[in-house]
Amino acid sequence: MEKEIVKVLEKLMNYQTVVGAKREFEGLFDYIDSIIPDDLFVSKYEFKDNIAYVISNTLDKKLDIAFCTHVDVVPSENYNMSLNGYTIFGRGTIDMKGSVSVLLNLFRTETTDKKIALFITSDEEVDGYSAMKLLEIYKPMLGIVPDGGSNFDLIVEEKGLLQLKLSIETKSAHAAEPYNGVNAITSLIDVYNKIIEKYPLPKNEDDYVTSINLSKLIGGDANNKVPDSAELILDIRHTSKDNKEDIITYVKSINEKLKVEVIGSGSLFKTEINEDIKKYISICEDVLKRKVKIKSCASTSDAIYFSDLDIPTIIMNPEGGNAHCPDEYVTVSGLINLYNIYLKFIK
Repeated sequence: MEKEIVKVLEKLMNYQTVVGAKREFEGLFDYIDSIIPDDLFVSKYEFKDNIAYVISNTLDKKLDIAFCTHVDVVPSENYNMSLNGYTIFGRGTIDMKGSVSVLLNLFRTETTDKKIALFITSDEEVDGYSAMKLLEIYKPMLGIVPDGGSNFDLIVEEKGLLQLKLSIETKSAHAAEPYNGVNAITSLIDVYNKIIEKYPLPKNEDDYVTSINLSKLIGGDANNKVPDSAELILDIRHTSKDNKEDIITYVKSINEKLKVEVIGSGSLFKTEINEDIKKYISICEDVLKRKVKIKSCASTSDAIYFSDLDIPTIIMNPEGGNAHCPDEYVTVSGLINLYNIYLKFIK
């Protein structure tokens, strides 16, 4: 099984599946078609020009378990996969073609009395629209999304997304006479500084607080002029302690001339540990020979669409890390452990 998981992952990594690369996605899904046995059901969908597959052991849309994965990756200068001992490096290894390979091999080789399905989408890194649409068709009792945390931590909360465009119009003046104008750029910087006074930036991965990232700052149209207009983009990831409405209200209160526009929004993921998830944790601890940490996670994933429907959901990544970074990796032992956990759980 180890060889098969690495082999399938290597095939998946051959395709540079970034947004807009339709032929790469088509090639990858053609490969998946070629390895799926005839006793499984494959349903093919397209949402907003993005391919999505559902591989299942039943035609029933009411499922016991839906595994939700994606094969799109963020752009990289290098898409090559390299194996260094028992560590696999490459864009998409942990996020999340490694887990896709595990699940493709699980579905190919194992049977279960449970009604299970594997969602494979191609737009999670964009907006996750396909996962949302699939959950209008399929009705799982439990979701499993291997797309958050690290090293088999169980994630019970992921931050919500709020993206804001702040803009302001002030008074221009000659650059040599700043006292005759009001600088729009520094006005927005003052606003940003007040925001992070209220919501201090997290210090490390374990500092689970609302974070405010200044993503873009645009302003000015001449080198010798006090700018009278500017805008900035904030990417905010909020915890359950801070809701979107309160954040927006506070931002608007800082400067009466400020215009605030919501340009992006995503739900906060939160799940309760029910009996199924308790069983899953017990299996993990049996396979891993250690306790499972229960944590919150700063990132977001397609699990939000399960959470929106109050579907209990397991988020857990295998051993690996550095998603979206040049040294992204997953371990072979982590993939094998994930396979064994899933195998025991569906049995």
